[in-house]
Amino acid sequence: MTPIDLATWPRQQHFSLFKEFTQPYFNVCVQLDMGALYQYCKSQQCSFFHAYIYATLQASNAYQPMLLRIIDGVPWQLAAQRASVVELAEDDTFRFSYFSQQATLNDFQLHANKVSLAAKQQPLFSTAFAQTEGQADLIHISVLPWLNFTSFSHAHTQGNYFGIPRLVFGQFDAKKGAMPISIDVHHALMDGLHVAKFIEQLQQSIHALCA
Repeated sequence: MTPIDLATWPRQQHFSLFKEFTQPYFNVCVQLDMGALYQYCKSQQCSFFHAYIYATLQASNAYQPMLLRIIDGVPWQLAAQRASVVELAEDDTFRFSYFSQQATLNDFQLHANKVSLAAKQQPLFSTAFAQTEGQADLIHISVLPWLNFTSFSHAHTQGNYFGIPRLVFGQFDAKKGAMPISIDVHHALMDGLHVAKFIEQLQQSIHALCA
């Protein structure tokens, strides 16, 4: 993790403006082209869910603005980030699974299966939760496979979020090959152009899995 030099950072004034906002996050919802990835996962008998989480970690670690955080009121650049992913347990309550980027999709599936199994056997306030949640090097990911939404709003408090991006995937539409994604980012760190470039990076990561 490296501190950003505010004296030379082009976003210095933008950072100063938005970091003091009561609600500094902005949200964008778009449709992702997921048809080819879905068909690839069916043909390879692998998890569609794991595939797009893997692609998301690849894209978010490859695109520099998604690795920006605010720590003690100043901007920092992460070297890498992990995913805090919401998953359902058998009792229909959620747990947080903490996934790290892996070299291949197969490696990621083995890692994710192990992490998910352990998380779902523990209460929400588990040891993993206590040791991991609330750290700056996370990206928050939720999945709503029951809803083809066009907008989204998160529950939030006035706590310190470090400028962590929050992503929500919706229901896959098999006829259109599309899936909605909601992205919340901190306006002191990113603008709409950066979100658009990240979506492009994510779409490239998704398509690369099918190549």
